[in-house]
Amino acid sequence: MKLKKSRKKIPDYPVFDALAESNGISALYIGSDYRIKWISPEARRILGVSQDVQDHLCRDLLEGRLCTSECRLSSKEGVTGSAPFQECCFQPAHPPFQIRTEFVPESGTEGGGLLKSFRIAPDSIVDDPPSSFVAKGPWAEEILSLLPRIARSDLPILLIGETGTGKECLARMIHQESHRSSGPFVVLDLSLIPDTLVEDALFGHKRGAFTGAIQEQTGKLPLAETGTLFLDEIQNIPHALQTKLLRFLETGTFEPIGSRETRKVDTRIIAATNEPPEDLLRDKRMRPDLFYRLNGLSLEIPPLRERGEDIPLLIESFRADWSRRTGRMAPVFSQELLHQLTSYPFPGNIRELKHLVEATLTLADPAKTLEFDHLPASIRRQLRSRSLPSGDQADTGRSLKEQTFYDFERRRIREALDRSGGRIIEASRSLGISRVTLWRKMKKLALLPDVSS
Repeated sequence: MKLKKSRKKIPDYPVFDALAESNGISALYIGSDYRIKWISPEARRILGVSQDVQDHLCRDLLEGRLCTSECRLSSKEGVTGSAPFQECCFQPAHPPFQIRTEFVPESGTEGGGLLKSFRIAPDSIVDDPPSSFVAKGPWAEEILSLLPRIARSDLPILLIGETGTGKECLARMIHQESHRSSGPFVVLDLSLIPDTLVEDALFGHKRGAFTGAIQEQTGKLPLAETGTLFLDEIQNIPHALQTKLLRFLETGTFEPIGSRETRKVDTRIIAATNEPPEDLLRDKRMRPDLFYRLNGLSLEIPPLRERGEDIPLLIESFRADWSRRTGRMAPVFSQELLHQLTSYPFPGNIRELKHLVEATLTLADPAKTLEFDHLPASIRRQLRSRSLPSGDQADTGRSLKEQTFYDFERRRIREALDRSGGRIIEASRSLGISRVTLWRKMKKLALLPDVSS
């Protein structure tokens, strides 16, 4: 959407300015043309916007924040309907805001405008934002159709998919749709914790359980009481600890480190892995009994390179989120650019796409429609270099799209290793994957340089 700024000088509102200074109120004034004429400093601070939102359409700033999308300005009826202006503006949407709207007649402004004052409710608690699992296609339709039954069940769930495909997002949606939605959603990423600390992070410890344990530590499992515990990268759980986790799944009980007291916790477990389960079992990195206990229900999320139809939807979702967070208008991606991005394999999946969109929006002119040349230089180079892989491709029988993905993946890992001086741990962190996952990818892609860990 292109912003058209009025050529008229934006009028001053000394009465409102004085009111804001004396009371420190959060307020804004919307003219009868649905444009923001004045906004107080406190309102700018809370909404995270700058002074230049003046004379922009109120919908572009407030929709989804202080108000709903059910606005006449957004509807086909438009602003020429029969309802008076003061009755057809936005209505309050959801906490934590408490909003008061007044019609303020003022000469010279075509009848006046609306003064919206708001404040954060004192007793409000801002929880995690609602899950936005953006996907379509047969695989997504099947998952969404089963979601009510999945959410009603307390069976453990195993989510399977590459890093960055949206496993945590889907887990949040399952939690929010379940009878446990009023309880906490707790995340434990096992790829970020050293093996020796996983038991402590999961189950907690008693004071004096080991050297340095000067106070009691509550683990993630009891923190998820009445809610859901999401165990990401479950393939990284130490083998010695798998028996203890299996016992909890079977009995709902555990003992913190250094305690003889058995605790019972009512928590649903959702686990996720970015590796094929058959590989985990074949390599004996996961006990079969633990795997089958976790695998009460399994859902597989395809990589983004197999979900081209989702890319325009995800981009629009990221644009809306970026606009809400920054208070700025998000430029529109042209249809040609959307088509080009749909053909890009995105080795980093949704996470990579999100970073691309946010970087592009941050640097772009909001009044322009985004084209290929507005993308970050690294992405432009990769899109231009789309071709058959070089002669060191491990499997020349793959399809063009698969070959291109493996070519990009190999190049991405090589660049990370070059930046880290060949250090596996540092390279894995820059790629957002675990050390074990990076080593496995290197083996799969026939990348076995002489590196140290």
